[in-house]
Amino acid sequence: MSGYGAGNSILGNQSTGSKQVKPKQKPKKIKKELKCAKETMDSKATASYFSLSITGQIVSATFPLGPDKEFVFLRYELVAGPDWQLVSGPQHGLTQLATNKHGHFNEPIVFSMPIEVTYKSTSPFGWPQLLVSVFGRSGMGREVLMGYAHIHLPVFGSRPATDESCEREASILLPKCPNMIADVTSWLLRREPELKDPKVLLNSMKCKGLSMESYGSLKFQLHTMMRGARKLGYKWHA
Repeated sequence: MSGYGAGNSILGNQSTGSKQVKPKQKPKKIKKELKCAKETMDSKATASYFSLSITGQIVSATFPLGPDKEFVFLRYELVAGPDWQLVSGPQHGLTQLATNKHGHFNEPIVFSMPIEVTYKSTSPFGWPQLLVSVFGRSGMGREVLMGYAHIHLPVFGSRPATDESCEREASILLPKCPNMIADVTSWLLRREPELKDPKVLLNSMKCKGLSMESYGSLKFQLHTMMRGARKLGYKWHA
């Protein structure tokens, strides 16, 4: 009896021990990885904006008949639609005084003003534009407007800095007096007519009726890098 009971207890202990051993639960790790991958895909699918990075410079200004003033400088401003937000970089800028008096009268006036900005947006409507006001300064220190120029920031990718195909030009437009009285007044005061709000040049509907004349040109060198546009369904091709 005692032997039977002892053997029974030993068998009972062995059976109990075998029940307590559990296999390693590897499927939990796989489920966790699948869950993380799904969350990553969901976050990518719900992207709400794309980013646009612009680098480059305002290279130079050229006046075919020579500038009226001894020194020239530029003021620029980046203007974009309501859906665009400036993430990094200055929205306004001012160049140094530059001149070409030591060379030929119609040689380019070099500024090499660097531009580096990043925008983000949910829509391409109101694509950023660069608005430049050109001013001249005489030897007496008097500043006079010499014209305006504007250009859209490029849409497509970048090229090497040595590639001339990435250079773009914009005409320098100088406002003209609407009538003879205003023309005489401008001559007496030695002041060129100016626009109260130069941003009207960026809207073709608002600048109707403006009388402008071309005075020269500005050269830009701009490069583009865009991210996230395809996730929002925008597929642009160069």
